[in-house]
Order: sequence, then C-alpha cells, then structure tokens
Amino acid sequence: MEIKEIEIDSEKIYLKKNKLLGWSIVHPIKENGKINWKNLISGGSWLKLVIVIIFVLIILGCINEYRTAINLANECLNKTIEIVPYINPLK
Repeated sequence: MEIKEIEIDSEKIYLKKNKLLGWSIVHPIKENGKINWKNLISGGSWLKLVIVIIFVLIILGCINEYRTAINLANECLNKTIEIVPYINPLK
C-alpha cells in the first residue's frame, strides 16, 4: 500500500488506499525528519484521544464497581455463615 501526499492550503495531507475501505488519512509520526508530537500522542486528533480516554475510564469504573460489589457480597455471606449457627436451634 502506497501513501500519497497532497497539499491543500499549504497543509500536507497523507492518504493511503486500502482494498477494503478505500482511501483513508494517515497521520505520520515523523514529518520532514522531525517528530510530530500531536500525531504521536493522539493519533492525529485530540478529540478522538479524549473519547478513548473517557471510554477506558468508564470500563475501569465498571470493573472497579463490580469488584467492590463482589467483595461486599462475600463479606455479607461470611457474616451470615457466622451468625447462622447461633440462630439455628437444631445444632
């Protein structure tokens, strides 16, 4: 796959053709021998980076909430098991 370079309003845009999806924009990490930090950190779009960070934080929050609920349920179950022999008169 070959990357094509076009220039619009003195801004370089890099395009790559994919057999399945057609043309897409490429955000190179290095331009003119210098590192482009925006493309390296964000992949070309700060908005997409923020959306990915929010999505990851939501997933981590769900995992933490689930882990906390399981720990609380185990504590309640253990306390119930400790109390049951005192309540049951058959033992």
